[in-house]
Amino acid sequence: MRRRLVAFSAVLAALLFAGAPGFGAGTGSPPDKDAGEESQAVADATDWFMSQRLSPNGAVDPNAYAAGAAQAAALPTVGGAWTERTARPGTDGNDFSDSPQYIDPTSGFSNSGAGDRWVSGRMTALATAPDGSLFAGAADGGVWKSTDGGQHWTPQTDSQGTLSIGALLVTGSGSRYTVYAGTGEANTSQDSYAGIGVLASSDGGASWHRVGGPELNGALIFRLVQNGSALLAATSHGLYRIDTTTAGATWTAVLQPAGPPSDGKNFNLVVGNMISDVAVRPGTNGRQVLAVAGWRGGWPTNGLYLSNDAGAHFSYLANPQGWVPPKAEGRTTLAYSAAGDRAYAIVQSPYLLNVGTNGKTLLQGIYESKNGDPAGPWTKVATSSKLAASGSAQKISRIGKGYGPGVQAWYNQFLIVDPANKDHVYAGLEEVYESQDAGAGWNTVGPYWNFGFACFSYTPFEGTCNHDQAHSDQHAAVITGGKLYVGNDGGVYARALTDHSVGDWANLNAHMDALQYYGAQGSRDSTIYGGMQDNGSNKVFPTTGTVLDDRSRPITVSSVQVFGGDGGYTLVDPDNSQNVITEYTGLTALKSTDGGANWHFITPSDPDPRFIAPINMDRTDPRHLVAGGAFVWTSDAGVAGTTANTGAATDWKNVFDVRSALGGNATSQVTALDAVTVAGTQYVAAAWCGPCNPSFPSGSGFEAGVVMLSNSGGTWHATAQECTGSSACSAAGLPNRYVTGIKIDTANPNHAYLSLSGYSRHWIVGPDDPGVGHVYQTTTGGASWTDVSGNLPDIPANDVALNGRTLIAASDIGVYASNDNGSTWSRLGTNLPNVVVSQLLVDPNGSLIAATHGRGVWTIQAPVS
Repeated sequence: MRRRLVAFSAVLAALLFAGAPGFGAGTGSPPDKDAGEESQAVADATDWFMSQRLSPNGAVDPNAYAAGAAQAAALPTVGGAWTERTARPGTDGNDFSDSPQYIDPTSGFSNSGAGDRWVSGRMTALATAPDGSLFAGAADGGVWKSTDGGQHWTPQTDSQGTLSIGALLVTGSGSRYTVYAGTGEANTSQDSYAGIGVLASSDGGASWHRVGGPELNGALIFRLVQNGSALLAATSHGLYRIDTTTAGATWTAVLQPAGPPSDGKNFNLVVGNMISDVAVRPGTNGRQVLAVAGWRGGWPTNGLYLSNDAGAHFSYLANPQGWVPPKAEGRTTLAYSAAGDRAYAIVQSPYLLNVGTNGKTLLQGIYESKNGDPAGPWTKVATSSKLAASGSAQKISRIGKGYGPGVQAWYNQFLIVDPANKDHVYAGLEEVYESQDAGAGWNTVGPYWNFGFACFSYTPFEGTCNHDQAHSDQHAAVITGGKLYVGNDGGVYARALTDHSVGDWANLNAHMDALQYYGAQGSRDSTIYGGMQDNGSNKVFPTTGTVLDDRSRPITVSSVQVFGGDGGYTLVDPDNSQNVITEYTGLTALKSTDGGANWHFITPSDPDPRFIAPINMDRTDPRHLVAGGAFVWTSDAGVAGTTANTGAATDWKNVFDVRSALGGNATSQVTALDAVTVAGTQYVAAAWCGPCNPSFPSGSGFEAGVVMLSNSGGTWHATAQECTGSSACSAAGLPNRYVTGIKIDTANPNHAYLSLSGYSRHWIVGPDDPGVGHVYQTTTGGASWTDVSGNLPDIPANDVALNGRTLIAASDIGVYASNDNGSTWSRLGTNLPNVVVSQLLVDPNGSLIAATHGRGVWTIQAPVS
């Protein structure tokens, strides 16, 4: 069974990252965890992606990312062209999740049999054009276009300033239409990246320009709607309006219920301005516009706001008849019938989120106004229990204790009405639900998965279940050409409006590479394994591979999913790609010696790892492995291991407690690791933070540090310790920010580099000085560090690599190289999308592997000097 992640949080700090990613709340733990363990895992997930980019104070200026993107665009480019490894031409598709060759019912980490087949990354927006083209917006993979109903897709925005998409809108008619892309994914999840405003294309996506000025920098955009010559944008900063016919027009805030920030700067601190949806009521000639303020954690300004002058002015709609109680009014999605004589709404409950229901649901309900009047009367037409009884897999499957429909209602929402029938409505939560009678009855047409149903069986594979299911976690929907298209954590799926049975979804993801990797590693035969958000870990073949599909037919693929749930970092035996280690969240490590067909637990017993915890391989001796949580762990068993087949973890040795490191405390956790062996002595560099999750406005005592370890003399000991943000720290020269990557020079273990997330003091909001620079060097074995960032853009750096004398850095906008020890940097390679690059590794053949969080895996010949 696939191990899914429960995602919810009420942490106010989740909304503090303005200029770059991190609207926190992520995901939790395997389904057999109890509520207390799950709550802790949820908190870890909430902070993992966000905290790296927020340190040390918990807030960043909303213009920081846009400024860094401009710096990146101005740099020269060196090297050849990148090759997209997860999307090979001439294959049946990019990532197949349902092969019976990788079913592994023993460990429980397999998606085989789930029914979602080809998968891509998280899709957050959908739109259709008058010429029949489909547009899809990915969480961090940009805008995609299909001219053949989703059978093939082409990326449209790889060179734009951000690939984080929250909303899409197409206006116009015939071939003269405009596509608008609202940047900033509007899901407030742990890796939802804020945007740079609205982009527009009037040539079908071939070229783009920004609409307005910098007014929407740092915002998430939930919805874009047209009202005459005006565009309305529902954002995390409020509801904004712009006149598209006026040259040089800028965005104007028309609804900020909590008022603008007092300093005119820190918009994301004003959570009462989160407008989660806006809709123009049909049949009113654009005069009536309904907006909803819906911060998921609850706020006094949450609720419905009505305009009767085309969106120029709004008034709070007090006490709509039958509407939800104020304490239960959170994130809300609206939908009107084509004539405006029926309205529907999905409402998430902040009360359930804050008080907790043991994970059962956060759904307040689905509501209906039979006459379309925002003042009501509203009637609740669906509850979690009613949806659970409609054929939901969340009722019958072993997903997790109390994991009912709407458990992630702050994250999973769409609502859409059949334009030809106001009684025909679809709702998306974790699953897809259909009602043909205005909500009186519901049918789960897109269940969570096939597992747990009576029709499912591992032998014969999948039994009699419908093979064509949709992936879970729904975010977007559009109706066109008699079909419903949905966007979810697995990509895009479609089905006919006349089909009311379970399943029968057309999978449209075979040629869309928007996979969201945490990390990837390759072997000498050019096989790559990588772990992804919500789509497990996959095997990327050297060129193409042949596997069996869910009907046991051979298909040609670029990659195949071998592990389910959330995949983390992976390790591959450089000389035998059959031997691989991957991890689930919280340093749950498993190994396979048969290329991912079967998995065995090898987890170190660490008490407090990060959500995605570092695990790495010695770059000179692949038998030497390292892992980190509250402790630094080493193993000399190699990827294949010696005792791991029995499920034991005795190969791992605890060699250092970072909680006792200089400046460390009970909350300290390892964030990055590296290991080399020189002249028989093993060396390990471990970066840590603690507390790792800053809060605004005064920070939370954020500290970070680096410890250098060696086993010279036969015992492991620290050779140097340095830290930041504490009176215990010496003046080591390190900025007080999150360390994301570290590399020891294999020719000299006293020489090492590290990478830093976050932004410089120019952009950080709050009292603690974050310093400057994103790549640092030590030549003293870690006793002191110096900035070698040169002209590197001031954007979060996520990893660093050293190949010969060439220094390489991964960032939130691509990859950079320096051959003069960091004095000057250039963009590395052509045609790599402007995407978050999570990890860099040089494989045994000298290829540089870039694992991106939204555009798959790419390789290039690693520069060396």
